[in-house]
Amino acid sequence: MAKTGKILIVDDDPLVLEALNETFLDDYDVVAAASGQEALQALDKHGDLDAVVLDIKMARMDGLETACRIREINPDLPVIFHTGYPGDYSERDIDAEHQPFDYVGKNERPARLHRSVRNAVFMHRLRTSSSDLVELARRHYGMVGRSRLMRDVYQMIEKIGPTNNKVMILGPTGTGKELVARALHRRSRRADETLAIFNCNHKAPDLVESELFGHLRGSFTGAVADRIGMFEYAHGGTVFLDEIGNLDITTQGKLLRVLESGEMQRIGSPETIRVDVRVICATNCDLEQMVSQGKFREDLYYRLKGIRIVVPTLADRREDIPDLIDFFTENYCRKTDDGIKVFEPAARDLLIEYDWPGNVRQLQDTVQSLIDLSLSHLIMRLEVQQYLSFAGASTG
Repeated sequence: MAKTGKILIVDDDPLVLEALNETFLDDYDVVAAASGQEALQALDKHGDLDAVVLDIKMARMDGLETACRIREINPDLPVIFHTGYPGDYSERDIDAEHQPFDYVGKNERPARLHRSVRNAVFMHRLRTSSSDLVELARRHYGMVGRSRLMRDVYQMIEKIGPTNNKVMILGPTGTGKELVARALHRRSRRADETLAIFNCNHKAPDLVESELFGHLRGSFTGAVADRIGMFEYAHGGTVFLDEIGNLDITTQGKLLRVLESGEMQRIGSPETIRVDVRVICATNCDLEQMVSQGKFREDLYYRLKGIRIVVPTLADRREDIPDLIDFFTENYCRKTDDGIKVFEPAARDLLIEYDWPGNVRQLQDTVQSLIDLSLSHLIMRLEVQQYLSFAGASTG
């Protein structure tokens, strides 16, 4: 049977090491190490490893120190902590400091470790193969493009998705920031839990607070029934706050409390509720400038900042436009059940040349509108020119 990857197993208990070897030998090329030092030597010798299963409590160099050293040598190699003493360590602290791919107790069912290793190997191989990564993004996340800028975004999703890190997604309107947030949640260990999406844009402060944190019946005019908020609804999952720069100052303070303590209160209730959510936010604003102007709390900004993912404008990844045209055309024509329509080469050239101030969203709307407006199955350059009021560099 063909092996699906190469893994390093590390444990100072020879019985555990032998059991792990027998567990994975049929599916993977297995390299075994009985100490942290041996693990580093193996890493130096085997440059094609796909994952590490690492005991934490070991003599001399423990698993946490070993993981730090592994990350210095190969920061992209996924590490799965495998421990018989889960109560001795804080999984939250380990996540924050070491960013492991997973954390599996030795008392858990073997299938749990099997699944974690399989996912780690699969995702590592995707990171090292850009064509596979592009296909994964298209098939699972609905994100289209093979430009260097978009492959950087995909790699960040694969690298950061499995962690509990807060993420700030930056980019102009229409670039696909919500798609990135959905991909991060789907790639996370919270993927089976709720993803709650809230747009902070131009809403009254009392409505924002109610939607985020909930309220009790009668707590304000119009509160005719109890209501849970986004954070309570998404307990165990992810909250995505879109256009975070539009959040009012009062609600910013209450959001800060949730981020710092994991505690919140519904409007009108003295009861404190604990919630466990991962927060992802997005903005097209310059939050640092807003901080300097007193429009955004500095302490909240640094709490939210986490890891930043910048989604490029469509004009900065113009080479992706042909694939996007085909993607939008195929999907929309399938929904309308009116047969496939095609953009003639000159029409496609004009779409590529246009600057797209509304980015991918504007391109999608344009493609769909032209499909609806065109009487022919071949959409001509003149139709694009008239719709966009853009003649291009040449009308030939």
